[in-house]
This record gives sequence, structure tokens and C-alpha cells, in this order.
Amino acid sequence: MTDAKPQVTEQQLREDMAMLDNAKAQLDALTKQQQLIQLAVDEHVRARETVRALVKGAPGDEILIPLGADSYAYAKVSDNRGAIVGIGAGVSLQKDPEEAEKFLDSKIDELSRAFKTVTERAQQVEGAIQELTDKVQAQYSALQGGTQV
Repeated sequence: MTDAKPQVTEQQLREDMAMLDNAKAQLDALTKQQQLIQLAVDEHVRARETVRALVKGAPGDEILIPLGADSYAYAKVSDNRGAIVGIGAGVSLQKDPEEAEKFLDSKIDELSRAFKTVTERAQQVEGAIQELTDKVQAQYSALQGGTQV
């Protein structure tokens, strides 16, 4: 009794190549998702730092307020230290600086956890891509050489 491996078919190769292409597209989407999450984290960190600068400043002090796109505007600290923060779905609430900072910290933590989850998933997909690449290469070589896999 021989332990012969099954013959590789072109259909199997095509199916595995399609799976490989799908995995690469999934990795690309996960990478884009990571970038978007990182942008959101950076934006929340800038907002938190601005709230902190507002708290530290005395009325009349000039501080820089980030506008986005690496642009800033000078503003004077007033007696009204409230901050308006977006809580989602286009809804914003006024909070005192301490509450605003805590809220922003919680959003940063939430986004950081999401980034970690996406990164772990991307690593899993990268592993699958490597396995599929090795499998496809072996199948291709077997078809070219007429050997079994």
C-alpha cells in the first residue's frame, strides 16, 4: 500500500489563488482600518491636550487651538472653561474640563482597544496569506513538474 498524495488540479490551484487574493484584499482593508483608527486616536489626543491647556491657562492667556490638518489658531482663555465634546451620532454635550478630559481619555482607550483588535486580526490574515502562498507555490510547481503535492 502506497501513501500517494492526491494529484493537484488546475481547479484546486485556481481556488487557492482566489482565496489568496481574497485574503490579501482583507489585509488591505484591515490596514486601512488601522490607519483610520490611528487618525481618530491622534485627533482625540490633540483634543485632550487642548482641554488640558485650557485648564492650565489663566483668563486672558493665549493658547493654540488645533483646527485640524496641522493648523492652529490662537485663542484667549476665558472664565468659561466648558468644552463641547461629540458623544456620537452628531450629538455634542457641554462638559466641564475635567469631565471632557475623562470622556476623551475613555474614547482614546476605546479606540486603542479597537486598534489592537484590528492589528491582531491583520496578523492572523498575514499568517493565512503566508500559508496560502506556500501552498499555491507548491501546487504550481507540482503542476509544472507533473509531481504530486
